[in-house]
Amino acid sequence: MLYIDFDGVILDTEELLFKEWRKIENHKELPESEKIKYMKQQDWKYILNNSPVINDAVYYLNHMNPLKSVILTKVHSLENEGAEKIKWKKEQGIKQTMILVPHNVKKCDVVDAEDNYLIDDALFNLDDWLELGGIPIFFDKDDDGYDTWKKPNIHGYQKIKRIVEVGHKW
Repeated sequence: MLYIDFDGVILDTEELLFKEWRKIENHKELPESEKIKYMKQQDWKYILNNSPVINDAVYYLNHMNPLKSVILTKVHSLENEGAEKIKWKKEQGIKQTMILVPHNVKKCDVVDAEDNYLIDDALFNLDDWLELGGIPIFFDKDDDGYDTWKKPNIHGYQKIKRIVEVGHKW
């Protein structure tokens, strides 16, 4: 199975999501619980409808076999973020199943990583995936060797800039 991350792989939600957060003077020193609270309160419908699609991801998802590929996304609230991601997916005509992963749970704890692929822009997710026998694929839209959190791809994971680079197999 091919699992595909949502934020940072399908949609570039980062800029809109954290626009106000970055204006908070001491945001880097705040506890993680404050960041989670902030994310739960965001207007996810607005964020999803106004964030750019990354490298034609919707087009490629719509041309992949939905029985062999799944969207696997972390969410901070079911009734806000999760519900809006599901609605957005349906509006785009995307047929893949979407699995919502609670923010405090690892993706590999929700689905079986062994012998399955994960496309993700977060190297820590790929590290967990590999540890459990999965096949990690680093989504590096900027082709600079760094993930969304500015961590270097020190393990040399296979990297792609478009999901079509592996999606053609599915």
